[in-house]
Amino acid sequence: MHVFCEMRSCSSPLLHQEKIWRNRVAEFCGLFCAVLLFAALPLRTCAQDDSAQPRGQEIVANLCAGRVVIGVAKDGIVVATLENPIEPETRPPMIVPVSEERVAILLGAADWWLPDENRELASIYDELPDLPSTQGRQSPHLQESASEGAGSEATGIEQIANRLRGRLSLVANYIHGSLDLQNGEPLLQMILVDYAPDYGPEVWLVKYSVDQEPEQGDYWQTRVLQPHYTQLWPPEKGQPRGLIEVSYPSAPTLANLISGGDARVAQSISATPGMQQVSAAILDGKIEKESAVDVAEFLRTCLHAATVPSARMVEAELNPKRGVGWFVRPPTEIRTAGSEQVRTPGAPSLRGTAGKPPGPGDR
Repeated sequence: MHVFCEMRSCSSPLLHQEKIWRNRVAEFCGLFCAVLLFAALPLRTCAQDDSAQPRGQEIVANLCAGRVVIGVAKDGIVVATLENPIEPETRPPMIVPVSEERVAILLGAADWWLPDENRELASIYDELPDLPSTQGRQSPHLQESASEGAGSEATGIEQIANRLRGRLSLVANYIHGSLDLQNGEPLLQMILVDYAPDYGPEVWLVKYSVDQEPEQGDYWQTRVLQPHYTQLWPPEKGQPRGLIEVSYPSAPTLANLISGGDARVAQSISATPGMQQVSAAILDGKIEKESAVDVAEFLRTCLHAATVPSARMVEAELNPKRGVGWFVRPPTEIRTAGSEQVRTPGAPSLRGTAGKPPGPGDR
């Protein structure tokens, strides 16, 4: 250390300048080599960065398609559905008990499948009774529009609707292709049927639409909009009280087939004792004077006449005292170990109600 200091002290100004020059040359050479090395490396272009973005995988929806017909009788509410097999692996509109005093019926994209992973992404009709709650109230307009005396029930309907929206939003994270829904067609529809305390029978239609925004190429972002509510029962004051009907895709109502003299339906009604009386009451808007058993038989008779080959039917009754019972149970599926997560693409996923105590509709 002492020697080093002595050498610095005895160095001349010329040597000192030469040393500074050599250091600068060395720094310049190092910088120049770094530039050459950078130029030799392959560059990542914007196109390469885009290709590195995650791309959406294929997703398939199996539809609940067909008719939903609801008859509010004097001692119960009858709900009947008939499948319209518009494509392979459709389901009948599923009737789902969500509590002892309420059922939901699903129409549209209610069963989602990921072919690339060979697994079911969502089976809405299986999951609906146990969907987790969402935080906060997303649609306060339902509470405000509910009839007096049914406020708590309206809130319950809203909670179910928002839980379903939350589940659909998770599914929408996988939807990156254009859905091409026409004229505001909803992705899914849910009909809620119940008896509201101090109010009586009520029926709500809840529609779930989506908004899609293109990003790059055929890659889309999908967002589930706030649910839209329509009260179908009770009807407006002075309106006839007949059948409530919703169909997907749109089809002539059963009431129109009856009043229009459809040959198949007319023949079935005339061939079954007591059905002409029920038919007259329905067409006159006096369905609430008929018993649930008679209304259920009438709907089965008419739907069997209007059915197409291999179409399946489901029929249930919601009784104000005894809860939910079945006239025609949902189709059942025999599940094997692991089939909850992995199953054959397009395989039905319709849980039955085995083990459920008989209800008012079980005959």
